Amino acid sequence: RLRHKNLLQLQGWCHDQDQLLLGYEYMPYGSLDRFIGKDTTFLDWATRYKVLLGLASELVYLHEECGNPVVHRDVKPNNVMLDSKYNAHLGDFGLARLLQNEASVTTRIAGTPGYLAPEVSFTGKSTPESDVYSFGMVVLEVVCGKRSKGIMDAKSLVDSVWTLYEKGVDAVLDCVDRLLERKFVEEVKRSLVVGLACLHP
Repeated sequence: RLRHKNLLQLQGWCHDQDQLLLGYEYMPYGSLDRFIGKDTTFLDWATRYKVLLGLASELVYLHEECGNPVVHRDVKPNNVMLDSKYNAHLGDFGLARLLQNEASVTTRIAGTPGYLAPEVSFTGKSTPESDVYSFGMVVLEVVCGKRSKGIMDAKSLVDSVWTLYEKGVDAVLDCVDRLLERKFVEEVKRSLVVGLACLHP
């Protein structure tokens, strides 16, 4: 029943014995995942920024504007689909949970390693803040043009960007995707700072 311009809409379904088929609107450019870290498929900065704004808009809707808050629990590039104009559509709500009375949900740990907020491993609770953490990871991957290793791995993307940020906000430009050719510098820096804020311990 959720309706938002950046939400992948379920068009219909059918059921035959033990088989279930879900039909969604067609997304000609597939998932955002196919554009990260691959020199053969490139998104310019304006398109990347548009994708990040669309994803942020969807999360604001889920967390604050749709009535009862919904926690997606699996925000990652594979679940961000791109339409014919490269608008972002968040899909795969198979792990999503409805929050009642602003209480966090306690369930088995669900999500994708590398995008899960560290506290989810300890508490087992998914909250809007854990979705925000996942969004921060997507921001870094989109801006830096590479996939992150797990946060616990040596030389993770998060650690690399934090290390540069500690040297000054201009230093973070060293981690930006080289294919962007240092264009739109202020927007790029602001985006990285937002991503780091989402990932802050």
